Amino acid sequence: MSLQQVLMVCTISFCGTFLNPACILSLNFLITFGPPGTSLHIGGKRPSDPSNDRPIALTSCLCKTLKRMMDDRDRLVHVLESRNLLSKGLRIALGAFRTSPIKSLYAEAGECSLKHRRTKLAFNYVMKLKSLPRNPCHDIVFEAQLSDFSADSKSGLDFIANTFEHIKNAKININTIDNQYVQCPPPWEELHVHVDISLTKQKKEDTSEVAYRKEFYRIKEKLSNHYAVNTDGSKLQEKVATAAFFPERPDRSKATRMREGTSVFNAEIKGIALALTEMKKSSLNTIKAFLYSNSLSRLQAIQSKNFKVKDIWRLYNLIRKCPQNVHISFAWIPAHDGIRGNENVDKRAKAALNRAPSSGKLICWSDLKAKVNAYIHTVWKENWDAQGTNKLHEVLPTLGEDLS
Repeated sequence: MSLQQVLMVCTISFCGTFLNPACILSLNFLITFGPPGTSLHIGGKRPSDPSNDRPIALTSCLCKTLKRMMDDRDRLVHVLESRNLLSKGLRIALGAFRTSPIKSLYAEAGECSLKHRRTKLAFNYVMKLKSLPRNPCHDIVFEAQLSDFSADSKSGLDFIANTFEHIKNAKININTIDNQYVQCPPPWEELHVHVDISLTKQKKEDTSEVAYRKEFYRIKEKLSNHYAVNTDGSKLQEKVATAAFFPERPDRSKATRMREGTSVFNAEIKGIALALTEMKKSSLNTIKAFLYSNSLSRLQAIQSKNFKVKDIWRLYNLIRKCPQNVHISFAWIPAHDGIRGNENVDKRAKAALNRAPSSGKLICWSDLKAKVNAYIHTVWKENWDAQGTNKLHEVLPTLGEDLS
């Protein structure tokens, strides 16, 4: 096969990294097939900027294209397998022998096969689509009968039946996925929320607890007319809980346990929502509240108005719906530095881990990615463990854990 023929089939770009310390190299294949201009980037990356994910927007006219990508029998796989392009790329990256089995190359590189990566991509697509009921493909995928998908492979949708089978085997309940549709507020309704992260200027490794407490009380003294509220989230294995603590009114403090698998980031945002909901019930004439949190990432998301995170949008809606006499600000404080309110809310969040999970709480689809990765890794491990005669299996019985 000539170089020109190879270039006609695929373009190889060295823009990532195989998880192999001996050889830092990666091959991202951009396969072009069918009519001119029809192309897919397998890694889901934007070729001009490989560091950023490019979401796949699927409409009915692209069903057959995605089907080609998902189906093991499609032309995409035959292009790779018939010309051994994938195995050749792995051999170059790993410096392997020509006779090394391809499954050994996958294990050595810490990269699962294209089949498993396509399954993972299908998982993520179906879960994200479930969170977007207004998407044109939502009804096609979730309201049609599975028999309709598998009855005619030419429909371009039979890959959905396989994906749902994997979802069932992974024991993922997609009915618990929250609606992530966001309609950003118009410019004239945007709120400016004050977020104080001045304490981050001091490096934690170079700052003592006493210095942090001193600086915190200096800030608090300036806000003597403000109502203090502490929020926090806690996680222990699969258990996740959140809490909101009112130092001046401990009886009004709230704590709840989230669904298993919820990320700490989303749990901490729920803690802020608990505090805001409770403050809306206040009978005080005027409330100037300062919400203290030890999660810098969520405060930065609030500050940047990252409405791609549905819960950030909900927080702004809660603030907007608060009475005019309620004024909300946020501030970052370090965790586990002896600040009384922060320690109290941390204890309440940990205590809530022992409660029964709330059945009414829904989960963000992205929080289920960890379960998807674990399932794909389990399937890959089962295939690898079946290689009893493979010499590498004796040396490398455990596969790499990183599937991101």
